[in-house]
Amino acid sequence: MELIQFILANSSTFLFVLTRTGAIIFTAPIFGAVNIPMQVKLGLIFLIALILTPLTPYVPAPPTLPAFVLSVGAEIMTGALIGLAVKFIFTGIEFAGQIASFQMGIGMASAYDPINSAQATVLGKMMSVLALLIFLSVNGHLMVIIALKKSFEAIPPYGFHLSGAALEGLVTFSKEVFILALKFSAPVVAILIFVNIALGIMARSVPQLNMFVIGFAVTIAVGFVMIMVSLPVFETAVLAAFERMWQGVFSLIEVM
Repeated sequence: MELIQFILANSSTFLFVLTRTGAIIFTAPIFGAVNIPMQVKLGLIFLIALILTPLTPYVPAPPTLPAFVLSVGAEIMTGALIGLAVKFIFTGIEFAGQIASFQMGIGMASAYDPINSAQATVLGKMMSVLALLIFLSVNGHLMVIIALKKSFEAIPPYGFHLSGAALEGLVTFSKEVFILALKFSAPVVAILIFVNIALGIMARSVPQLNMFVIGFAVTIAVGFVMIMVSLPVFETAVLAAFERMWQGVFSLIEVM
């Protein structure tokens, strides 16, 4: 009964907190996965909003319907921008796996990704899962909630402003997708360039060899060996990417 009275007494504040929380939960990695039941997502959104409402300054409801719609839309955009900024990092790491797969010649070996409801290469999905496990091991899911709380401190309800700096920060995050893809796929791509050069020299030197069959097996074997060799530094590289990501997320919150 006291819970209902609290929500009714702070209905406008609770509504805006609930809206922004829902936008982040539905767009952030792990929380927004489509294989998580909708009941779990809605319950988590309600629980987090209930916890954050007392920590958020009271705001009155907008006086008119257009102002109310714009305010709710601003809260949705605020939460979605933060959630997408976090998700861009995982997209870049999965993209790196796809680049390596195509370079190795196993790009057709794809599987259904239940998290994103799309086809993904097996190697890309493996790197994405490893990144998610590292994300959970360093309490990244809790950092998402902390970023949500900090967003209410920096951007109170009605305080969202889509400035040029905010758009520039979002573009920087989208650019990070391609930068991370090149960085994480670089070991495989680099070694296979030299392998293809060596195979080309052999094809010219010994034309009797069927280099198509030999090259296909060699590139796959060398690619997987290179992935195994680079796995020990994969965690360090992912943690460094997460560190830059959180700095960028908090900077994005400040400029919004």
